[in-house]
Amino acid sequence: MIHFPPLAPLSGLYRGLVHLRNLSYDKGILASAKLPAFVISIGNLSVGGTGKTPMTIFLAQALHKAGWRVAIVARGYRREGRGTCLVSDGEKILADLREAGDEPLLLAQACPGVPVIVDRNKTHAAAIAVEQFNPQIILVDDGFQHRHLQRDLDLVLMPAAFLLQTPRLLPAGPLREPIVSLRRAQFLLLTGLTDLAPLRQHHVWERCQQFEARAFALHFQVQALISVHKRETFPLNQLRSAKVVLVSGIAQPERFHHMIQTLGAQVVHTMRFSDHYNYRANDAEHIAHTFAQTRGDLLITTSKDAVKLRNFECLAQLPCFALEIVAAPAENFFSALQTALPVRAEHVLP
Repeated sequence: MIHFPPLAPLSGLYRGLVHLRNLSYDKGILASAKLPAFVISIGNLSVGGTGKTPMTIFLAQALHKAGWRVAIVARGYRREGRGTCLVSDGEKILADLREAGDEPLLLAQACPGVPVIVDRNKTHAAAIAVEQFNPQIILVDDGFQHRHLQRDLDLVLMPAAFLLQTPRLLPAGPLREPIVSLRRAQFLLLTGLTDLAPLRQHHVWERCQQFEARAFALHFQVQALISVHKRETFPLNQLRSAKVVLVSGIAQPERFHHMIQTLGAQVVHTMRFSDHYNYRANDAEHIAHTFAQTRGDLLITTSKDAVKLRNFECLAQLPCFALEIVAAPAENFFSALQTALPVRAEHVLP
């Protein structure tokens, strides 16, 4: 767990500011907007990847399949476009990577039938979704801290280990809010449980009882290999004993690398870029050159990176694949979520 002790005094100041902001919303000093749709936030307490995008995809697909009209709103971190961007109207994708950002574009590709709207102001994006698509449910990607928009349900994803050894707040640690903020959540999705010893798992579940949120285990499964340029699906057994070069621009590449190794691949080289990295032509050329030098069998990247790397011709002739990872919450999670949804006359049963 990463800590920066010299920054601890600044973490104390940050804690005070977060508390003041949350108290202002709790007391109604800062106003929040209520929209005519059921709003579900998928968020976390920490910076970096906890699997929000795969979880948002899981929810959008499951709710759409169950007959709900669903829309997704997101910020579109590090996109070049400004203002509101309609990434998808549910029928077709209307924006490119530059306008949408990597995660919203990935959401749009993975969730046909579900509109995706991007705006730095997620409340405005949600209002546009209501105006144009009349959704019954709005999913807010990374929305736990966006308190200007009222939510009906808050889902928080968190590493289970955080409940055993609480990390520091920013900037000395990774937390955007203290653990006590879980009191605002209705569902807590715990990642990395199987990495803990059975006794420590037991302590995690005991700690969950301190919060009103219903807690569930959340796992991530590798579903397939997808060719980056042709978008064809290949079986995972192609990774067995293969010499692979890994390319990633995500917050926690260690999990991605571990998944590759558990599938039997031999990692001969890794290339790490910063989270949400915007690849340029010289980066793609460097990747291709490095792959040739290592004499690897496969070039493997993430789904989020694939939406950016497929734009480069110098990689098109390489055996470049994305690892498709899907969220797999506990079996009883979705049925529990459904009991919290509104009963509406216009809802169409599957």
